[in-house]
Amino acid sequence: MKTVRVICSIQEGSLGYNNIKQLEAVISSTYKAHFGADYRLVFAWLDLPYRQSYIAGKLSCASTVQLPVEDGMPADKRHPFMSEICAKWQHITGCNKNEIILVSPDMSAYEQMHEAFDARVDEKVRKKTKLKMMLRLIVGYFKKGYLTTSTDL
Repeated sequence: MKTVRVICSIQEGSLGYNNIKQLEAVISSTYKAHFGADYRLVFAWLDLPYRQSYIAGKLSCASTVQLPVEDGMPADKRHPFMSEICAKWQHITGCNKNEIILVSPDMSAYEQMHEAFDARVDEKVRKKTKLKMMLRLIVGYFKKGYLTTSTDL
C-alpha cells in the first residue's frame, strides 16, 4: 500500500468537521477509483488566518489542495481526475470554481518540493522543527478529529 500525503490549505473556520470528513472520504475514493486501490491517503489540513490569503492582489478565501499522482501520469488520465475532484469539492463546500486550487504534481516532484522546504530549515534544528509540526498536527487531531494545525504566513 502506497501512502499519499495530501495537504489542504483552507481559510480558518471555512469548513466544519463534517465537510472535512466528507472531503477526505470523497477524495480518497475518487483517487482509488482512478488509480487503483493500492493507495492510502493521509490528509493534513492547514488553517490560514483570515486576511492572509490573496489572489491577484485581492483577498481570497480559495482553498489549495496538493494531491500528487504517480510520475508520468498522462494528461488524459490526470485531467479527468482533477476535474472530478474539483467538482466534488465544489459540491460539498458550496464554493465556486475560482475558490478551489488543485495541484496534482508528479510524486517525485512533490517529494522534491518537500525536501527543498525541509532544507530551508537549519540542519541543527530541522528534526526538532519537524517534530514540532507533527505534534501540532496530532494535537489538532485530538481537538478536532482530523490532522490539522493553524499556520501564520
